[in-house]
Order: sequence, then structure tokens, then C-alpha cells
Amino acid sequence: MRILFLTSAHNNLSQRLWIELGERGHDIRVCVAATGEAMIAAVSREAPDLILAPMLKIAVPEEVWSRYLCLIVHPGIKGDRGPSSLDWAIANQEKVWGVTILEAADEFDAGPIWASYEFALKADPPAKSSLYRGQVTEAAVRAFLKQSPESKRASSDPALGSQRSSPMWRLMCAAVCARRCGRPTVPSIGGGTKQP
Repeated sequence: MRILFLTSAHNNLSQRLWIELGERGHDIRVCVAATGEAMIAAVSREAPDLILAPMLKIAVPEEVWSRYLCLIVHPGIKGDRGPSSLDWAIANQEKVWGVTILEAADEFDAGPIWASYEFALKADPPAKSSLYRGQVTEAAVRAFLKQSPESKRASSDPALGSQRSSPMWRLMCAAVCARRCGRPTVPSIGGGTKQP
């Protein structure tokens, strides 16, 4: 699968996902973008099957997310939205925090949730940067690549390469296949279909 990373910085998290997905046979392209125009140009140039935003400080333009499956890695638990999520988690002395993978939408961090992974925060958590490079990065990888318990054998889907098929990957591949085949609908996370 050809995956385009739209990111504000090719940081620890995006590099880790780049390695993990590359090792699974995916063709990863990275666009460090500071503007919506740069994102539109990268999408036009790369023609990705999937867009992943591991670390993005600006919104993905509607011209991009309305035409491509675009997943955002948000360093917050389900229901958390907006900037400074880790700052708030530390300031509020949250006991549990996590990462949510959600679909880009009209509102910031408000799209359908594709996956999430939670972790315990220590009573005296590390600095924000250490938390991001450690637990948040690990949680993002686990959320994005986690395997379902029933998925013990390698997938025969060539779009997945040798990766085992998690529920999230099956949905992403179905969405990519629907787009490639020109179908009018793609699967939604809650079952059924939605208009692309």
C-alpha cells in the first residue's frame, strides 16, 4: 500500500511508524508540510492509497480528506480534542492517557475513531517530551498496528503484504479498494457504509 505521511515534523513518532510500516512492505512517502497548499501538492504528486498524519499542527484541507482516507494520530484518549493534550493530561494528573487514531473531518479531532490505545500515567510523569517519545509513540504504534485476537495467520490480501490483518487494517484496505474500484461507498467503522 502506498502511504503518504503528512506531518509538521518527521519526528520520533513519524519515524517509528515509517520504520514499522516499511518493514511490513508498505511504500511510505513523507511530506513535511506547513500549509494546506503543501499538503494538496504532496497528495497530487504522490497519489497515495492512504494518508497518515502522525504529527500535524494544522488541519488537513477538505480537498484532501474528502477524497482520500486520511487518518490522524492524536495524542489523547477517546473524546479528547484539540491542542496541548499531553500538557492537559500532565496538569490534570490523569492516571490513564492514550493515543487515538481518527479520520480527518470538518472539525479538528472530531472524525470517526479507527483505533485507540491507552497507557497508565505515573503519579510523577516524565517531561512532556519524554512522554511523547516514549509512551505516546509506543501507544501510537500499538493502536495503528494492533492485532485482533482472532488474527493469528498472515493475511492473503496483497495490499497488506505479510502483515497480519487487524480489524483496522481490514477496514482501511476495504476503503482503499473501494476508492480504486470507483465504488460510491466505503466501509465505516461502525459497520455499514458511508459516502466518500
